[in-house]
Formats: sequence, C-alpha cells, structure tokens
Amino acid sequence: MLYEIYNGIYGVDDLPIAYLSTGSLKSLVVADIHLGFEEYMATKGIYIPRMQLNKAIDIIEKALNTVNVDTLIIVGDIKHLFDKLGRRESKDLHEFILYVKKRFNRVVLVRGNHDNFIYSLSQRYGIEFYESMEIENMLFVHGHKKMDLGDNAKLVIMGHEHPSIALKDPVTETVTKLPCFLRIPLQNGSTAVVLPAAGAYQTGTSVSTSPESYLSPIIKRFGVLRDAKPFAIVENEGLFELPTLSAVEDLLAMF
Repeated sequence: MLYEIYNGIYGVDDLPIAYLSTGSLKSLVVADIHLGFEEYMATKGIYIPRMQLNKAIDIIEKALNTVNVDTLIIVGDIKHLFDKLGRRESKDLHEFILYVKKRFNRVVLVRGNHDNFIYSLSQRYGIEFYESMEIENMLFVHGHKKMDLGDNAKLVIMGHEHPSIALKDPVTETVTKLPCFLRIPLQNGSTAVVLPAAGAYQTGTSVSTSPESYLSPIIKRFGVLRDAKPFAIVENEGLFELPTLSAVEDLLAMF
C-alpha cells in the first residue's frame, strides 16, 4: 500500500523507503543503510549480529513487490566506516551493489558524510555518484552540508537525521519509539522530506521543534519545525500521518 507524504512521494507499506512518482521519474529512494556498522562496533569490542545487509535487501525486495520502478536513489550513507573501507564492509557493499544492479536499470548514490572511499567502487560497478542531484525541481542531498537552496528546488529529499518519534503512554509511562518520515516546510517556500534510516541498527533520533536537536544545517537554517509533520511507520500496519510537531508536543505536555 502507498501513503502520500507529499506531491508525488509516498511511503511504501511499513517500510523505511520512499516511492517517487513525478514527471518522468519513477524510483525508490532510500537513506542511511550504513553497511559495515557491525564491523565498526566490533572494533569497540561489541559484537552484534550481522543484519544491515539482509535488512537493506529485504526492504528493497518488499518495496518492489508493491511498486514497479527501474531506478534506485540512495541519498547517502550506504556505508558506515569513516576512515577506510573495512574488510567486511567491502564484502557487504559488493554483495549489495550486485543485488541492486540486477534489480534496477539505474542506481544513483548521493554522497553522505560516511561515504568516504566509495567513488572508485561506484565507477567500478557503474553506479551514478553525485554530491547532490537536481531533477525536475527536486533536490536530492544527504543533508550534512551547508548549502543555499536557491529558487529551483521545490522539494528537497534527504536523509542524515534518522528521524523517529517518541510517544509516551500517559497511563503506563512507557515510551514507544517509531521511525518516521518527516515533512518540513522550508523558509524559502519549498518542502523537505526527510527519510528514516534503512539500517537495522540506526533506530533514529527523536524529532522536535527545536533546531538544535537536528544534525542537518539545512533543517537548522531553513526548517519551519513547528509546522513539520511526522509520518510514523508502524510495523505490520503501515504509515500513519500525525499532527504537526508543535501539536504533538503540546499534547504530550498535557500528561
């Protein structure tokens, strides 16, 4: 099932992936896969199950059961390690890229802050690689860099934030944290759609109306956060549009 987040961009079932259908472009868009995260944690003496690769493939495969597209756009952080290509990370990247090359005619990677040492791989496997990409009044960025948005882009599609929303039960005081898409009006009149992280271990940062709680300089500088709207992903149920962040915070303050 598809859930409209903004004109031409949809959530797909209960998955952290977007379907884009506007103009001549029909594609899946995913962010923050962070292949190699398990290898990074092992360097810290923490050994966790290898889930990132299988989770990413499973998300894409399930989305392709719902929509028919020939393009995949990754808006940053396909990998995790900053200072090198790890041995296990390289193997996971190889397997993932071979998979997506079989499933899509066109694969695009917009560079994220973790995507060091990835350009040579993109050239080897025939993946398009950009610092940012603009198509039909849409700007695809990871979101970690300062930039002037200009007047052309009416929709900014980005990752980086790993957005989630924390909802507290007023009776039991238990907190449920749900990954979410976040639609944010921007001061220049355009709109940003922030994708949830696809990585199994990237559980998300709680969204709020405070600019200081965000990583992206785009959101800090341009975001009209009181009017931002989260779309929560509920496993086995789908996508649920919530009130604006200011309304959610006012409601939670009552309890």
